[in-house]
Amino acid sequence: MSAIRERHGRSRGQALVEFAFVFPIIALLAFAFIDIGRAAFQWNTLSSAARQAARVAVVNQVDPVSAPWNCLANKPVESAVSPNWTFRGCAVTAGQSIGVTSADVTVSYAAPPGVTLNCTSVRNVGCIVTITVTSRYIPITPVAGTLIGPLTMTATSEMPIERTFP
Repeated sequence: MSAIRERHGRSRGQALVEFAFVFPIIALLAFAFIDIGRAAFQWNTLSSAARQAARVAVVNQVDPVSAPWNCLANKPVESAVSPNWTFRGCAVTAGQSIGVTSADVTVSYAAPPGVTLNCTSVRNVGCIVTITVTSRYIPITPVAGTLIGPLTMTATSEMPIERTFP
């Protein structure tokens, strides 16, 4: 009887040792999946912010020098001095959950390929507006944070201008 107890007691200890070896690997994998999910969320939000800003920029090219950059899409833009919505404001609003600021949003205008159109000094219908939004992603897993470090994510959206304003 004591031999059976002794063997059963050792197997409990063996299971604990095996668990101690396997648990760190399982925990690392779980946090890696969380990091991958966070990175996918951040990239998706960044892409959405660039797309939202480009949709606004095709009809409203107003870019105030200083804040507030609004994104009140349910109100018309009546004044170029204090617009209700701007592409920069809509990018910041769409990227608010990942910390996008107005400094993370850049805009450029260019003529479509093969077309001679002045798009640098004057905005014309048909010019291509390019909105680029950047953000830093920092993994929360210590191993990934050490090996990979912070990553700069960039999303770009291009659309032709449909209406010039102002």
